[in-house]
Amino acid sequence: MNALASVIGTGNFAIVQDILAFVPNIIFAAVVLIAVFISYKLLTRSITNALSNSIKRKQDVKTFLNLWRYSFFVVAAILILISFSGSLTTFGISVGFFSVMLGWALQKPITGIAAWLMIVTQRPFRIGDRIIIDEHIGDVADIRLFYIVLNEIGGTVEGEEQSGRAIHIPTSILFDKNLVNYTMHDPFILDEVSATVTYESNLAKAQELAVECAKEITKEILPDVKEKPFARVSFKDSGIDVKVRYYTIADKRQKVASEITEKIHEKISKARDIEFAYPHIELKFKQGAKFIQGKKLSEFMQ
Repeated sequence: MNALASVIGTGNFAIVQDILAFVPNIIFAAVVLIAVFISYKLLTRSITNALSNSIKRKQDVKTFLNLWRYSFFVVAAILILISFSGSLTTFGISVGFFSVMLGWALQKPITGIAAWLMIVTQRPFRIGDRIIIDEHIGDVADIRLFYIVLNEIGGTVEGEEQSGRAIHIPTSILFDKNLVNYTMHDPFILDEVSATVTYESNLAKAQELAVECAKEITKEILPDVKEKPFARVSFKDSGIDVKVRYYTIADKRQKVASEITEKIHEKISKARDIEFAYPHIELKFKQGAKFIQGKKLSEFMQ
């Protein structure tokens, strides 16, 4: 070393020593860059193939890949700079601190992206499905990177009819809220229409008429559903509740229920041995009962 210093001079030798001190870091950084580049290429190819096979909306794929590219290289650059600290302990602490701060700052966006990836890979619902999420009912119109677009059902009216409003729901809430999918397995759901008849009515006939009405309205889908319309009964204060249960297409639920209700009303109104029950007071006077002459009915009810 002394001979080398005497050849190149003391000042130049000090400069050479400083340069040589950085060589290990430079080699480490070069190796890390190569590893990062190879990892990026392999991961990007896998992600692109997975998303292209499961997402029809190409703009979402492009948006996600751009976000992935920027995030990957920013994090890689920061880690490389931190690695120049020269201490593995300092490096580990720096990486941990940086990860915590980044995760806290980007918690919602990262959760939203994770939820979007879950949607496109696990398929808990698809465009066109009717779902309930965060107490909102709607038909899925679009699935985007950070939010879902629903065509609202109900909202401005009672029942399940489209209101004409669109709801934008952040994808990040999918990990915190229960999700109900009407049509995950098939387009049919079980629904019911009820009618209350008097205790004196022909109950068997009332059930038969209700089932006939449901079969008539849903005849087009009967070959495809798992069970044909059937009746159930229960006691009510004013009579017996006759419920007809049937499968219907989810987005036609309200229309079908209305048509079955009209049909049941029409047929029961024509039946002589069936009457609709409703809350009312009926007075029956037993034969031989004594009443004060000249008294009005209203006076007995006071």
